[in-house]
Amino acid sequence: MRSILKALPLLALAANVEARSCGNEHVPQNVMNNARMLYKQEQRANARTLQSWQDETLNINTYFHVISTDDTVEGGNIPDDMLKAQLDALNRDYAQIGITFDLKGTTRTVSEKFANDPDEEGTAMKKELRNGTYADLNLYFRKLTGGLLGICVFPENVEEGSDTFKNDGCQCHTDTLPGGSLKPYDEGKTCTHEVGHWLGLFHTFQGGCKGGDLVDDTPPESSPAFGCPKDRDTCKGDDLKDPINNFMDYSDDACMTEFTPGQKTRVMSCWKEFREKWNAQPGEDA
Repeated sequence: MRSILKALPLLALAANVEARSCGNEHVPQNVMNNARMLYKQEQRANARTLQSWQDETLNINTYFHVISTDDTVEGGNIPDDMLKAQLDALNRDYAQIGITFDLKGTTRTVSEKFANDPDEEGTAMKKELRNGTYADLNLYFRKLTGGLLGICVFPENVEEGSDTFKNDGCQCHTDTLPGGSLKPYDEGKTCTHEVGHWLGLFHTFQGGCKGGDLVDDTPPESSPAFGCPKDRDTCKGDDLKDPINNFMDYSDDACMTEFTPGQKTRVMSCWKEFREKWNAQPGEDA
């Protein structure tokens, strides 16, 4: 049985676009086991190693895939200026933790089959369109069904050409790009959030007050934040406010502004464990 590690819970949106909601709040056990392994490694790392990870930068080759029902904007054929704005948003948001995204190519596919595929993973679409190695980010833009804003895949150990390799990547609802129609989720932060999963980050509310996201400097919260609730504190007694400004919460786009140093550490330890070695691979155009 193939192992598809979805970034869970999925970002979902009610039809009236009032608030983000969770489609599935349970992270698969093997994903959680990987995170606990990385957490232990980070705890054992010496100060010099941890500082080197904070100082390190990543430049990630990126491929955009636009999936539409026809050649119109209404059908999902996003104009180039919105794609550029999304790339700029990713580079702006990740600059604070030393990550840049280098766009290597954009595909445009007119396909009602792919655009309206009820398979939330987009498996058939990804098999046909995916480019690059396991260290390369593939972002798919389509009008996701079932109210989803975005869905992504966590990293793991894979074999080149396997179904799990080909299923890697993130999907973002077309209308969440900067200038899109899904207010207040129209500044490109959905892709920022989803790419966080691709890099190994959990939601800040993962595990609630007792579990957390296995990153020490992101305060736990009992549930996702909606809107931008200043001074929200759902885990009483820890003297820490909820991380409503963190990109891995569910706040409005305008409220999402930060990653923490601990999240940078997790990204780097996860990158070195699962994706870094693929930079030396020739890659496969799936």
